[in-house]
Amino acid sequence: MNHKQLVLASAALRQYKRLPAGVRALLKQAMKERLLEQNPAAQDRNRFRLRRASLYADYELRVQEWRIFYHVEDRMVTVELIGKKTGNRLVIEGKEFML
Repeated sequence: MNHKQLVLASAALRQYKRLPAGVRALLKQAMKERLLEQNPAAQDRNRFRLRRASLYADYELRVQEWRIFYHVEDRMVTVELIGKKTGNRLVIEGKEFML
C-alpha cells in the first residue's frame, strides 16, 4: 500500500500556479506517477540525484523542458522548485536560476 506524501513548498506552489493549465496537468501527472507511485529516490534518465550539493533540492525530475527539484525524507517528498530549462539555462519565475 502506498503511503507517500507529496508536498509543494510555498515557492514551488507559487511557480506551479503561474504555469499554463496544460503544463500544470502534465507536471501533476508526472509528479503523481514518478514521485508518489514510484520510488522518488530511484534514479533513471529523467529522475536523478543532483551532481552538486544544493540548498534547494537533492533530486531533479525532468519532464520535457520542465524541471522539478525535490527532497525525499522518509515517506515525504517535498517539491522545492519548478522551472523551465532552455539550453543550459534554468529559468524559474522568469529569472535565470543557479542551483
